[in-house]
Amino acid sequence: MTAQDHRRDLAGWESAGLLYEVADGVAWLRMNRPDRANAMDHYPTGGGPDGMGLRDALLEAIHDATEDKGVKAAVITGSGSTFSAGADLRQAGGALEIPAERRRPATVARDDGMLYGWYRLFESIWRSETPFIAAVNGPAVGGGCQLALACDLIYASENATFWEIFARIGLPLEGGAAWLLTRSLSLPLAKEMALLGEPLSARQAEEWRLINRCLPADELEAFVSDVAQRLVNIGPPGRGPAASIASRDLSARIGHIKGQLNAAWEQSMWQTFRDEAALLNVPPGEPPPSPPDA
Repeated sequence: MTAQDHRRDLAGWESAGLLYEVADGVAWLRMNRPDRANAMDHYPTGGGPDGMGLRDALLEAIHDATEDKGVKAAVITGSGSTFSAGADLRQAGGALEIPAERRRPATVARDDGMLYGWYRLFESIWRSETPFIAAVNGPAVGGGCQLALACDLIYASENATFWEIFARIGLPLEGGAAWLLTRSLSLPLAKEMALLGEPLSARQAEEWRLINRCLPADELEAFVSDVAQRLVNIGPPGRGPAASIASRDLSARIGHIKGQLNAAWEQSMWQTFRDEAALLNVPPGEPPPSPPDA
């Protein structure tokens, strides 16, 4: 068994509520718990092997899509009418993943948040050099909202909403929301979204520039598939000074550019220039192999 076979447990992920497929260089991660609005459960009481939940399967699949050289782009979407309702608050055993017998009462919530918290989904996408596209087919609530907003490109159905529900259920912002919202929106708009705790329509999210585009529901997946293929097959321009450059696989360079932009959010100007200079010494990609002799 190869390392990839060991990690890509398709049957296990499916039993945990995640469908995973790679086609034409694109990995499709489809949350598939429509009876629970694609709410994300976790170890040890999920439906997958050894109690794996949807959140755990997503983390493994994101790792796989990052590691697999055959994957040039990835799409996260949901089955049914909801993208994701966020955490499965009705999961047996409650929200904490630390086993009950190992919990320290005074610090258990903080310990669990740092070891197993929702930020791991955000960070796994953020640090990956595979471009991730969110195809938000319906409401994205709480942790589901953060999962969508963590992606590099965000396209939403006109039926979608983005809901930072935490204030209404007595919780602080989770999953990196405070960090992300204040960088994606003006501070007053970030506060309006978080303090009022009201769903933001996909059309409004597009007007606020929180997402790339709002689309008719029946056009969403086809549009996202086309964008993914443009990332997979990106090449030299058809005209201009660079038009004569030989075709080659530029997906690694797309990953470098994603990393540059994400790092720039966290760095000084000087650091971004140092990264740029370092990447200039990295080959942008290899030419495609010549066809074998007939």
